[in-house]
Amino acid sequence: MGPQSPQSNRIGELRSDAQLVECIRLGGARAFAELFNRHKRSVYEYCFRLLQDRDNAADAMQNTFIRIFNGIGGLKSVAAFKVWMFTIARNEVFQHIRRSRSNGLPDEDDLWEEESPYEEYIQQEQTELVQRAIAQLKPDYREVLVLLEYEQLSYSEIASITGATIGSVESRIFKARKALAKKLKPYM
Repeated sequence: MGPQSPQSNRIGELRSDAQLVECIRLGGARAFAELFNRHKRSVYEYCFRLLQDRDNAADAMQNTFIRIFNGIGGLKSVAAFKVWMFTIARNEVFQHIRRSRSNGLPDEDDLWEEESPYEEYIQQEQTELVQRAIAQLKPDYREVLVLLEYEQLSYSEIASITGATIGSVESRIFKARKALAKKLKPYM
């Protein structure tokens, strides 16, 4: 590997996504590993929340990073890396949904540790109720809700990822929240 800039060769220095993308374009394998380690959890969690299956989410996450590695040279704006990454992940998830024609099942092994067994039980029940309700939403509505609530993306970022208008994203989020509130009202 050729010489690096003084900013990118300091051990332990955090680099921005844009800096890592530029380094990867120059052949920096370590930069890709750093980018992967930085984002693998959020991509996996996004995929899992939509697919509701750990193995399928892991496959979608892995395929996402393979596509990122193979296509990073074509990324037009390095500043838009995160939106591009989630767009690829979205395509992987919806490709899987189209293949399987199944919404999956909620993860029943996911427990929240609380102060007492009773609180733990209540939290687990509420979590499972919410996960089941989210899993029952149509994928388009589930997706925007996951991107907003779990990934903390803006409406414009969600619109870029989904290819929808901001108005459509707002409408889907409103409808998804209203449907969840109605479904969960008797339990919460």
